[in-house]
Order: sequence, then C-alpha cells, then structure tokens
Amino acid sequence: MTKILIIDDDHAVRRSLEIYLSDAGFDVHTAADGPQGLDAAARTDPDVVLLDLRLPGMGGFEVLSHLKEQDPNRAVIVITAFDDMHTAIEATKLGASDHLGKPVDMKLLRGAIDKVERERNLEHSGFVFSERSGTSNPVHLIVGRSRPMTAVFKAIGAIVNSPVTVLLQGESGTGKELAAKAIHYNSGDAERPFVAVSCAALAPTLLESELFGHEKGAFTGAEREKKGRFELAEGGTLFLDEISEVSPAIQVKLLRFLQEKEFERVGGNQVLRSRVRVIAATNRDLREMVAAGAFRHDLYFRLKVVTITLPALRERRDDIPLLVRFLLDHIGADLGRTIKVVPKQMMNRLLEYEWPGNVRELENALYRAAVMSPGEVLLPETLQLEGGLGLRRTPLLLKPLAEVEREHIENVLRHTLFHKARAAGILGISRPTLNKRIREYAIDLPDTSGDG
Repeated sequence: MTKILIIDDDHAVRRSLEIYLSDAGFDVHTAADGPQGLDAAARTDPDVVLLDLRLPGMGGFEVLSHLKEQDPNRAVIVITAFDDMHTAIEATKLGASDHLGKPVDMKLLRGAIDKVERERNLEHSGFVFSERSGTSNPVHLIVGRSRPMTAVFKAIGAIVNSPVTVLLQGESGTGKELAAKAIHYNSGDAERPFVAVSCAALAPTLLESELFGHEKGAFTGAEREKKGRFELAEGGTLFLDEISEVSPAIQVKLLRFLQEKEFERVGGNQVLRSRVRVIAATNRDLREMVAAGAFRHDLYFRLKVVTITLPALRERRDDIPLLVRFLLDHIGADLGRTIKVVPKQMMNRLLEYEWPGNVRELENALYRAAVMSPGEVLLPETLQLEGGLGLRRTPLLLKPLAEVEREHIENVLRHTLFHKARAAGILGISRPTLNKRIREYAIDLPDTSGDG
C-alpha cells in the first residue's frame, strides 16, 4: 500500500485530503508544519509527500530540501496557492516530482500520485544499473562488445606500437576522435602530446597557420612567431578531423610532410622536421572525392596506410545497453546524482531507433532525459527522438489493396465493438458505404452489432 504524508498548516485542507486519500485506499499520515512533517517523514518513510509551500516558521522550500536530504528518491508533490513560473521552477530544481495549485483538484492530485506509483513500478521492472560502469573511465575508453567493435579493437591493438598513418572512417558521431585517442594513449607515446584539429572549423589560410605555424610578419596580424600543431605534437599524435575539407594547397603541404616528415612555417623558409604520428578522420568517401578530382589521390594513399572503419550505432545494437550504462554513469556524475533505472519500454525505444547521429545522439538524448527526470529512474516521456526520421521502416505489406482494406475495416469495427456509425466516422466514409464494403468483403458481424 502506498504511504502518503500530508504536510499542511490548514486543518480543513489537511483533513479533506486525508479523507479523500484514505477512501482511495492509501495509508495516510499528516503533519501541521515543517518540523512535524520532517519528524513524521523520518518515522513513517512515506512513498509520497504532499507539501504545502506556505508553512509557518520553516518554509516549504526549506522543508522540501530536508525531505530530499532524508531520501533523495522520495516523491514530493508541492501544493501552493502561488502556482506561478518561479514557484514551479524552484520546486523542480529542489527535486519536487510535481506541483499543484490551490484549491487542490482531486483528479489532478490522483493523477500525480498515479504517476509516482507508475514510476515506482518502472523502477522495479526496468534495466537497473546499480553499480558504476568503471573506475576512472579514461578518455581513450571505447565501450562495446559487439562483433563490429571487436574488429575495431583488434585493429587498434595491431597498430598502437607502429608509427603508421591511420585513416578513420565513419559517420558523424561514431567516435572517430575517441578511436584516435585510444590509439595514442595505448601506444608507447602515451605521455607525449595528443593534438586535435578540426579541418572544417577554420578557413584555409587560418588552418595552414594553425597546422604549420607562421613567422612574425608573415601576414597582417602576425605580430609574433607561432608554432603550429605539427611542432606542438612533437613525439606524439596529430589528429586531423574532417580531413576531406582540407584545401588543395594544404593537401600539398600535408603530402610533403607524410613523405618527408618536414615542413615550413607560413612566411618562412626554414625547413623544420617533426616526429608525429598522423591520424586523419572523415565521414565522407575519400575514394569518391579522388574520382571526382576533389582530393589528391597520392595524399589519399598516404593517409590510408591503415584504415579503420567505425561502425554506425545501428550496426552494433547489442552495445546499446552497455553504452547507456556507461553514458548515464558520466551524465549522473555531471549532474551530481545517480541514475540507476531505464524502464524497459524506454530501452526498447533506444534499441529500435536508427540513430542517424550515432553515439553522440544517444548521449544527447540520455542527457536530456536525465535532466528532465528528477529521480533515479529515467521517465519514458522525457526521451525525445527525431520523430519518424530515425525509426526503422515498417516492412512493406505485400498484399493486394483490397485485402489491406478489408483487414483495416475489420480492425476498426472490432475497435468500436462493431458500432457502425463510429466505425464509419473513423474510416471517413458514410454508413451506406461501410455497409457496402461489409457485403463486398463478406465481413462477419456479431448479432449484437449496431448501426448507431
């Protein structure tokens, strides 16, 4: 039986709520002010607290804070005569499950309590992550046990101690930079710098200076000598993300470095050398770009000494529960609380979704759900996915149109308990037309069916 504690200084309100909830089958306790309420909460350990915010002495927000300190998972429904934005935001920020205005609408109150009970049921029937997924979760940790990810791990293991150039391919959000870090931090150069550059984020002239550095006076604004990323990454790894966006002029300089391990700063003529492993990444097909003349074929072959393809999340669905646990561990730490339970219906949606944005989209979806779920259970309604864009397509119904129409009419008739008027309204046809279709398709009707 669900146990409810009412904290309200108004005797009439307290008594009416007590009678209503007791008659509804709840185990009800009451308190007239904050200290009494906290004492009662400590003694009775209620499942739900109905808390009036306007209390004498210790205010409702202070009581709410203490209630959540006693038990962070306790559901607190705030009741207030000042049902405004500020009150709602502050109550939610302090951990309230819901808030209702005064006078209390009993239907809304019952709905709020039913919601709490539903969440408790979800907690007992969902995927429970009661233990942390790892210790320190280092920056180079990639999560996955599926076959595609095992192949990636094997490829990384084979090259970590060889200074070969690596090309990482995969859709956006598949974890290409994470793979680059895994290569670097598992190599013998792990103590050396890992330097990342997004080649699409800078204009060509700025990117050239960023990569190779520049001499003082090389261009307007170059007031001092600047070392480029190749120099800063000496002895370590330079990660070139979105390599497909590099201009032809920079492609030439990159090719020279990969061939000779040497370069010059912008505006300089001194030849510099650097011992750097280059890892490039792209979400585009470089072979197609080479064929179209948009990317140098000799640079492409220099980059793809070893090619590793990161699988899309839809190709490694077995890893989704593991990823959810790992990501919620980090999200919970970021939000300063523990998230233990993902309801089955929510996990099923995560498993069915196509994830066009891959792991990055999964992380964003979980983060939003965690922010909008006040307790240890992620609420299914907080999961927002991109409508039907990422859902698996329903298999084509390879049936004649007449058969599909017959099945649809039968389904609607059953839904309306064979009430023809309502069925015709849902189908968007007249009752005579419905009767005609019933005769044409020889649909059996029970003797109790009505014309409405």
